[in-house]
Amino acid sequence: MSQHESSPSTPSPSSHDGPPPCPDFTRAPGAPFPEEVREHALLLVASGMKRTDVARRIGGTTETLRKWVNTAREKGTMPEVPLPEPVANEKDPPAPEVPQRAPADPGQGLGSHEEAAVLDLKKRHPSMGPAQIRAQLKRFKGWRISIRAIGRVLTCNGYELVHTASRPKDEEEVTRFEAPHRNALWQMDFLELRIGPERRALLLVEDDFSRFCVGHALFENPTSEDVVQVLQEAIHRHGKPEAVYTDRGGPFLAWTKPSYFGAFLERELIDHHVSPSYRPRGRGKVESLAGTVRRELWEVCHFGSVAEAEEALVAFFRRYNFRRAHMGIDGLTPADRFSGRWEEVMERMQAASRRRQGATAFGSGAAEDPFVTEEVLPDGPFEMLRLLIEGGRVVLAFLGHRVDLGEVMP
Repeated sequence: MSQHESSPSTPSPSSHDGPPPCPDFTRAPGAPFPEEVREHALLLVASGMKRTDVARRIGGTTETLRKWVNTAREKGTMPEVPLPEPVANEKDPPAPEVPQRAPADPGQGLGSHEEAAVLDLKKRHPSMGPAQIRAQLKRFKGWRISIRAIGRVLTCNGYELVHTASRPKDEEEVTRFEAPHRNALWQMDFLELRIGPERRALLLVEDDFSRFCVGHALFENPTSEDVVQVLQEAIHRHGKPEAVYTDRGGPFLAWTKPSYFGAFLERELIDHHVSPSYRPRGRGKVESLAGTVRRELWEVCHFGSVAEAEEALVAFFRRYNFRRAHMGIDGLTPADRFSGRWEEVMERMQAASRRRQGATAFGSGAAEDPFVTEEVLPDGPFEMLRLLIEGGRVVLAFLGHRVDLGEVMP
């Protein structure tokens, strides 16, 4: 080969060949990363590279990257100038256009108080998954936290996430139904439970519109008379339903003689809808409530007696109605819907969420808990107790209940 002939040469790496390689370093297991590696990783994140790719390049984890990015943003040391776009070689095909990435959310990442709240909920309610925990935090603290972030916190603290399989494809299409307003339809069903060596049947009465449990009772051998007694107490407390929906169980539907339950409904002008045999359509809400009772109470608590179980049920349904965000009604509580205040609560949740995002973006932490009280009371004076004289008798009215104190003494 002569001196005038040009020999092909191997192109030397340049800044146009992509992001620079990670600095060479050796690190013992558990030892901190060198400062130059941390700066290199932050530069790659600022350039738009996925955090999973950055973690793979430096041999770390995405959780480590998250902490580095949050610290850099708080100190104002996060790189802002991205790396130059790679230039394609003339012999290479043109690189496909990469869509612009959305700007990073300044409110992303969980604070220590938020992680503590997630773990506290999981400890108190072991059956709750990330979605249910997210609904609880949104309803009672006004925090909008992603399900993935909650799952990451639980996984990092040793909890195993359980994924429920989706509905089979060959199953017929499900039609969603919801009553138009409270007391339009009450669903009723029994749940078989065991208390030590004894068996009991738990009667559940649930308002279809709000998912509010208006009544419940434990029975050894329930009868129509028992069901009517529970229904009467629920009507006295919450008003009369327009209709009830049950299965074809004996306490609800008698075959050989007129049913005491049916006669009561007819006398009170309450419609009775019955599900078809072996096809429990439309009773999904009350069956879901039965599953919640079993999963969140019966499988985590042991009861030594029926009286102890009945006391626990009273506390459970008080929490279920007022303190448990329900995924089927947009993360509201059943009491929010049953009392007709869901619009007010939604507005307060949205406002609290905006405060949390703004506070996190400016590094001051999340907003204060907006409404942690069991019930959201109206502003201004709220009447709780009233003493009346009606027809010569003294009547005490307290939170919707009336007690006859007797005749007025002359």
